[in-house]
Amino acid sequence: MLVVGKIDVAMFQAFATNIKTDEVILTETQAKHVQEKHPEAYQRYLGCLTDILQSPDYILRDPKHEDTALVIKRYQHNAEVILRLCTDDSGRKNSIITFWQIKEARLQRYLLTHEVLYENT
Repeated sequence: MLVVGKIDVAMFQAFATNIKTDEVILTETQAKHVQEKHPEAYQRYLGCLTDILQSPDYILRDPKHEDTALVIKRYQHNAEVILRLCTDDSGRKNSIITFWQIKEARLQRYLLTHEVLYENT
């Protein structure tokens, strides 16, 4: 387990008011998943995860998964981090499910079809 950093809980308040921790982890299982399925993103963004989480450009609600946010940061290429938030008393941490690079067209489609909870203006 790798502690990636901390989120600003206030940025996620529109998402959930009962977030239990500000710590974010990347488990060995999820890191292996990203290495195998998205190797370019793993190399490009692993060292940027703290920055992506602390200063995202967009936070969107994942319409398919409860307590899950799409955290997007614009670099030369757009980085998307899928973040599951801990909103119960289980003692778990907020955890990264996966991350990858997305094209501008996908980002624009997300902005039309997903609830935008935070936008860095």
